[in-house]
Amino acid sequence: MPANNHEDRTRQIALALSERRDIARIMLRREMDARGLTEGAGWKIDEQLRNVVGGTELILRPIHLREHAPQDLVYVVAISEEDGSTNLRR
Repeated sequence: MPANNHEDRTRQIALALSERRDIARIMLRREMDARGLTEGAGWKIDEQLRNVVGGTELILRPIHLREHAPQDLVYVVAISEEDGSTNLRR
């Protein structure tokens, strides 16, 4: 693949990841607010990257300095190593 095509593809993947991340943050924040896990009460959104077989995942979950976060409130943006496609799941 020529350098320009590779750079264009990388840009496309980065844009898709950014869009899915923004959607995941909005959806997570709505669910957090509905459960009373508000910014005003000290709740933030934690983001972690992890390598998995077949790609990379961006994990978004609530976090608080003193409170325990619910284990069932997690969003994942998956990036395929094969074709660069992104997928959002809860």
